[in-house]
Amino acid sequence: MGSRDGRDRLQAGPLPGFAEPFDSSGLALLRGEVAAHGDRLGLPTERLSDLLLVAHEMASNAIQHGGGHGRLHLWCQDGVVYCRVADSGPGFSTALRLGVRAPATGAQRGRGLWLIRQLSDEVDIQTGPGGTVVTIAMWLDGSLVEWEPTS
Repeated sequence: MGSRDGRDRLQAGPLPGFAEPFDSSGLALLRGEVAAHGDRLGLPTERLSDLLLVAHEMASNAIQHGGGHGRLHLWCQDGVVYCRVADSGPGFSTALRLGVRAPATGAQRGRGLWLIRQLSDEVDIQTGPGGTVVTIAMWLDGSLVEWEPTS
């Protein structure tokens, strides 16, 4: 079964929407902006809470692992809300495996990407020496549609 938009839409350039650079000093402000924009896009309350947590985790990861700053872009297209965080850090080699399994109960780290994967309908991670871009998708109507992975 194909997704309603396909993986290529996650990797494509974002459409106009909310875009904001951030660093550690601006996380609270960024959270407020994401909440306001997500509400304007029509996300139900529970999904808006999920988006806030996901966006915060993505931004925190960019700050901690991606050079101390990043850029968040939030937009809606065809009934799907997208959130993308890009950083300029060194990237990592295990992008496809990160966050796939729940971290051990006593683990001090490793919950961010796992939470992102649990709360998002789709997740795409592109990484390399020039930085990492994480894009998530959440359906406005709450339904989950599986995509067919590309080879």
